[in-house]
Amino acid sequence: MATSWHRKGRLASHPAWTMLLLVPLVAADAAASDEPTSPRCSGAHGLWSPVPDECLGVIDTDRPHQTDTPHVVAAGHVQIESAVAALQLGGDIDDRRGPRSAHLVLFDDEYRFGVASHVDVEMLFKHADYVPALKAFAPPGPLSVRAKWNFVEGGGAVPALTFVPWVFLPVAPAPAESLRAGPLLFLAWELPLHLELEVNAGVLFSERPKPAEALVLASALTYSIGANLGVFVDAYATGWDVALGTGALWAFARDMQIDVGTYVGLSGQEPAATPFVGFSVRR
Repeated sequence: MATSWHRKGRLASHPAWTMLLLVPLVAADAAASDEPTSPRCSGAHGLWSPVPDECLGVIDTDRPHQTDTPHVVAAGHVQIESAVAALQLGGDIDDRRGPRSAHLVLFDDEYRFGVASHVDVEMLFKHADYVPALKAFAPPGPLSVRAKWNFVEGGGAVPALTFVPWVFLPVAPAPAESLRAGPLLFLAWELPLHLELEVNAGVLFSERPKPAEALVLASALTYSIGANLGVFVDAYATGWDVALGTGALWAFARDMQIDVGTYVGLSGQEPAATPFVGFSVRR
């Protein structure tokens, strides 16, 4: 909803997770819209003609899911989504002889800029990685840059569809980080019973030592309890690096959200567990 532990940077190839791409057989009818109906809210917007403040709905974030949303930030607005603190425990699942020291990750952030109607650009960066056992910081990064183009808004049985070209730029030298890039497709369905299903799929190409190609498969299911409070479960795989995630998110104001939860590694280069707390804000 991670390379950075943050699952915004995790890209996947794992045949067992193809079941996560199953489209629901039953979808909700389009609900009555709660969006503002002012004429100022419609039409094209951009950096020099932002979406008016009164037209904004409740903040909609990529985090804390490992699986990302197809929805974009409103044109002319900025959104910062931060994993304020996360504690990686247990070392890599498949590297039993490797280091088992905990890592305290601070400010693993995503910066999102609404540049035009249906389009935003995003930068993701892990700012700090402290290893208490060594009393030292590990290298930051990676830095990744991507764009989202929401070409189908979706509704009912029709999913929201967003095309996402994504580039990962190494900050630390190989083999810690590698240059990676590829196209992805983000999807989302509004389901009955206050549920939302999100799916990411695509392919990633990489320099060594990462696999030359990797298929992306991921999915998240979120249940809206009410009062802008939700809970989620999701799964994300990167090659044989597979992790589950669960947690809660609460938009306590229209433009601010907090979240808590944990990711649990199942295989590959995933920590055994990563509890986290996050905060997001939109301006």
